[in-house]
Parts: sequence; C-alpha cells; structure tokens
Amino acid sequence: MKQLRARTDFETARIQAFLRDAGAVLRGDTRPLLSFDEVRRAARLEGQSYTGLKDVPIADIRGSVGRPNDFDASFLPVKPQMRKRWAQLDEAMRRGEPVPPIEVYHLGNVYFVKDGHHRVSVARHLGWKTIPARVIEVKTRAPLMGDMDAAALLQAREYVDFLERSQLDRVRPEASIAVSRLGRYDRIFEDILGHRYFMGLQQYREVSIAEASASWYDNVYKPIADLIREYDILEHFPGRTEADMYLWITARWFELSRAQKPAGPAEAIADILFETEGTGEGAKPPSPQVLALLERWLGPPRRVIELPAKLVRRAATPRGEPDKSSPP
Repeated sequence: MKQLRARTDFETARIQAFLRDAGAVLRGDTRPLLSFDEVRRAARLEGQSYTGLKDVPIADIRGSVGRPNDFDASFLPVKPQMRKRWAQLDEAMRRGEPVPPIEVYHLGNVYFVKDGHHRVSVARHLGWKTIPARVIEVKTRAPLMGDMDAAALLQAREYVDFLERSQLDRVRPEASIAVSRLGRYDRIFEDILGHRYFMGLQQYREVSIAEASASWYDNVYKPIADLIREYDILEHFPGRTEADMYLWITARWFELSRAQKPAGPAEAIADILFETEGTGEGAKPPSPQVLALLERWLGPPRRVIELPAKLVRRAATPRGEPDKSSPP
C-alpha cells in the first residue's frame, strides 16, 4: 500500500510539472531550473567556503549543479525513469526516516543543489518548508541578486568583462557600478580610456588602465554619484541607477560645454532637472531667494520650471543643517 502511494505521489508530481510547464508556455513564462554552470560562467567564480550545516528554505532552492533539465523550476520531476528513486524516498520520508543533509551552493539569495535533487523534490512535494543542508558559500566577481534570468546573466557577463578590462574591483573594491541597460559598461569604459589619455598628457608618461580606473572613480565617478545621492536624483527617475545617471550627466555636461555654457556635473544635473520637471498648472513659482540658492548650488536655470517641493526644501536649507521635513 505504501509503495502504491509512493508511485501515485510520483505520477501526481509529474502531472503537476506538466500542468505547470503548459501554463508557463501559455503565459510566455518558461523559466527553467537555474543552471549553476551557466551562472558561474557569467558571473565568474572567485572563491568558495564551507559555512556549515543549516536548515535551508526550500523556496530559495532554485538551481541545480549538473541536472537543470531533470526537474522543473519548482523541482517537480520531469523524467519517467526517475520514478523508482523518487518513490523510495517518498515512502521513507513519509515514514519519518532521517534524511541525510543535501549539499548546496549559495550565491546571492539562491541555493543550487549539488547533491540531493530527489530529496529536495520529495520534500517540496510533501510540503516541507526547510531541509537540512551543507552550505558552500560562493563568491563571484560580478554580484548576483534577485532573479537570475537570461538578461541578468548577460548583464553579469558584461560587468565581468568591464571589470577584467578596467580592473576597477581590484583597485577600488568598494566600487559597485550597476546599470539598467545592456551596452552601458562599454560607454563607461570609454570614459576611463579618455581619462587615461588626459592623465598621460598631464603627467608626460604612460598611465596603466588600473591607475586610470582608480583616478576616474575617485575624481570623476564618485563625486557625481555623491551629488546624485545628495539631491535624491534617483527619486525623479525610477528604474535607473547611479551609473545610468552618471552617463546622462556626463553627456549633458559635454553638450553644455559644446554650447559654451557654464558646464560641470552640478550644472548638468540642474539642466536635466529643469528639463524634466516642466511647469504645473496653477503652480506657485519658487521665490527669488530659492532660485538664488539653487543657482549657487546647481548652476543657473536655463528654463522656467516648477521645482518639486522636496528640492525647494533642500535648497532653502543652508548647508550643514538637516532638512527637518525629510526623514533621517
């Protein structure tokens, strides 16, 4: 009877896998089980360390080492030849027999099964919330968090390529350059090469890529990133990153220079804000005092605008004094 129930459980799990896959195809959402090998190649493995035995949330086990096609994304079995082993485990686990710990790699917020695929599959089918696991923490050159879909892996591969060319993570380990679109790391690397060229002219010597990357980060990127944070610029542009805004600001800085207008990162930020805010109906214009403060902080306005209330409050607060209307 128990063997019959175990076989029935296996067939039920396979039917669930089929229905889940069919529904995913109809919805256009066909995410497979994550492949550790693909993730490792994209983000570039840097090292690993054993962190001990712990109970791992089964919902966070979403990848496999070497067997991504034997189970679906919910760890339901997809091949009929897996029936015997799966049914034996199902029967044993229903009897309450002790389950040997599985072995997993932990990367970002995802666990990849190295050993114990059937145990995870059966445990999930039986409604377990956690499972004992020996955990190996993995470090990659490009950080990976959230959904590790094809686009995220491609972006990680681009980031690794950028880091290998620029050596930025070696000379400035604290630097984290994230972009929202593919192809933008090439543009940032072009900026580093330009910075290297002018460093060479000023210092009458050959400047290494690593030295240029460190100087670019310290003297170009970080000051602009600090301005972006100081003025909460990202609040005005949802879905964008500091590096996205850096590219936009430096492009606007160049445009202002070519137009022979006051140019610099602060002036570029001002120009972008004045361009995107527009004028609201019935809006009360900012006072001359506020505009004077903005001119001193951000550069002269080049359009008539309605300033957002938060920006007005920030401009009206003298430097060194907190903006009491904003949370700390």
